[in-house]
Amino acid sequence: MKSIERFADLMRLRTEEEWRDQIFKLAHDLGYERTLLATFPNRNGPLEAESAFLHSNYSTEWRSKYDAKKMGYIDPTVSHCLNSFIPLIWTPEIFSAKKQKEMYEEACGHGIRSGVTLPIHGVKGELGILCFAGDTKPDKRFQQETTRRIPELSCFRDFIFETSFRFIPQPPPAEAPVSLTRRELECLKWSLAGKSSWVISQILRCTESNVNFHFSNIRRKFKTISRQQALVKAIRMGLICPD
Repeated sequence: MKSIERFADLMRLRTEEEWRDQIFKLAHDLGYERTLLATFPNRNGPLEAESAFLHSNYSTEWRSKYDAKKMGYIDPTVSHCLNSFIPLIWTPEIFSAKKQKEMYEEACGHGIRSGVTLPIHGVKGELGILCFAGDTKPDKRFQQETTRRIPELSCFRDFIFETSFRFIPQPPPAEAPVSLTRRELECLKWSLAGKSSWVISQILRCTESNVNFHFSNIRRKFKTISRQQALVKAIRMGLICPD
C-alpha cells in the first residue's frame, strides 16, 4: 500500500525536526495546510499545553490566543477526543455554544476553517489529539472527501503516534519480544497488502472467523487496540517489511 510506504518513512528519520517537517509535508500532500499534534502521558493529568508533546504549524498568533484564553476547555474537538475513538469531521454546527462560535470565528481568521480531528488513545493511558485543517469551506464536498480519506488518515495517525515515542523526553520501557505463529505472520503480511479478513481467509483457505481470531491474538500480543496499530508495531520491530 502506497500510503503505508510513505508513512513508514517516519520511522527512518533521526531528528524530531525532520520527523515534524515530514508530518507537515505528508499532511499537505493529503490536502491539509495545517496540522496539530498534542499528546499527554495520562488522560487523568493536566491537559495544558505545558504538559503536552506538541507540534503544530498553526498560526503562532492563534496558538498564543488559544492557550492564553484556555480555549481547550470549550473546544468541542478536545472534548470529543476525551470521550471517543472515532474521527470527527468539523462542521460549523459542532461549535454550537456562544463561546465555541466565537472561537470558531477567530480560528477562521487564522486560516482554520475546516478540518478533521482524530483522537489518540494509547494502551498506557496516553491521550492525544491530531488535527488536519485548512481554509477550505466546510461544505458537503469537503466532508465527502475527508470521509473518503478517513482510513488513510487513521493509518497516518497510528504511524505518527507510534514514532513519536522516540522524541518524547520520557522514553517508554524497552519492548518485550513478540512471538507470532506462522499463520499470524501471514495474516499480518496480507493485511499490510491491504487485504480484508474475508480476502485473507480465501487466500489462506480458512474461515473469516479464523482470520479474525488470529488478529485478536495479534492485538493481544502487541498490546494494541486496533489491527492497524499492531501492523505499525510489527513493521517497527522488523517482523514484516513494506515493499
